[in-house]
Amino acid sequence: MIATVAADTRGCGAAWLMLAAALVIETASCATVARAQEPAVFPPAPQSFAPDIDVSEVAWSGPTFPEPLWTSYALTDALFWGRDNQAADQPLVVSQDSGQPLINAQDLQFPFSAGVRAFYGQRAPNRGGWEIGYFGVYGQSATQYLAVPPPDFIQVPEPLGSLLTADGESVTVKYNSVINSAEANLFSTRNEWREPTGSWRTVDWLLGFRYLGVEEQASILMDGCVKDGCSAGDSVTSVPYEASTRNNLFGAQIGNRTRWTWENWAFEGWAKAGLFGNAQKQIQAPLYDYTGFQLREGQSATGGQVAFVGDINTSIVYRLTDVWGIRAGYNLIWIDGLALAPNQFDFTTDDGSGSRLAQGGGIFMHGANLGLEARW
Repeated sequence: MIATVAADTRGCGAAWLMLAAALVIETASCATVARAQEPAVFPPAPQSFAPDIDVSEVAWSGPTFPEPLWTSYALTDALFWGRDNQAADQPLVVSQDSGQPLINAQDLQFPFSAGVRAFYGQRAPNRGGWEIGYFGVYGQSATQYLAVPPPDFIQVPEPLGSLLTADGESVTVKYNSVINSAEANLFSTRNEWREPTGSWRTVDWLLGFRYLGVEEQASILMDGCVKDGCSAGDSVTSVPYEASTRNNLFGAQIGNRTRWTWENWAFEGWAKAGLFGNAQKQIQAPLYDYTGFQLREGQSATGGQVAFVGDINTSIVYRLTDVWGIRAGYNLIWIDGLALAPNQFDFTTDDGSGSRLAQGGGIFMHGANLGLEARW
């Protein structure tokens, strides 16, 4: 009996142990599920900058303003240019007694004169475009005046001098010129951000056609006595000698235009050069001596020559609005291979006098531009 009870007791103990183990496992499993359902705890977000770094000193590597995406542009400039004439060093007025040169062709240099320039173009950003342009310089004029008291007299160089004027007392030498240029260009373009300077750079490579015309007139007006050894009260006559030239340059040019654009400022520069064919002509009016006798009929001559044109400009632009800006700059232009009017004076007396074309002259112009531009 006792043994039977003990055996039953041992059996119940095993059952209780198994029940306790099951409860422990179930409790652990519930705790695990409960912990899994609790919200996760994350560590605090790290600071963007360490406490000892000044945020204002951190550089931004990207563009500070958008790429210039204008597709049309126009500009107009007033020009104020001086000019240096590369004329032949030939005498135009000499002393009657000694033949010493008193006025040379190179003495006729122009002061600053006014002109105008205008351009219009269209482009596709980072692709290419086209443009047309014009500039003209007007009213270029130089004058040399000389008067000598008797018994000193002046004349043009020999052998024409003694035939043209008896006793020259004063002379006025004038030289006038007008320049017109028109061009049409195609170009490829590229924009890029210039991080060191903080600007957008626009680079255009140009290829185009250009016409340039140079028209000139020169004259020598000699005032003197009708007869040798004249005195006060004797009649005075004016003897003119006039020559003019026309230069028509046609040809191709290449060049580069680069523009740096900031928020309200821009700096632009271009350089263009080309070789041209120059169709030239010189014309001389009939020549009469102091007595009214015709020494020479009207003469003319034509010819051709290879010419060169170089054109450089630098301008700074301040933007007034999103479209309009004011621009100011400086220019250098060199034109070589011209027939200049003062070089056409011919003081010989042979059969071909006045019918020869003097080539190989040149002009160098420089000066300021001031105007407006629009980009939209």
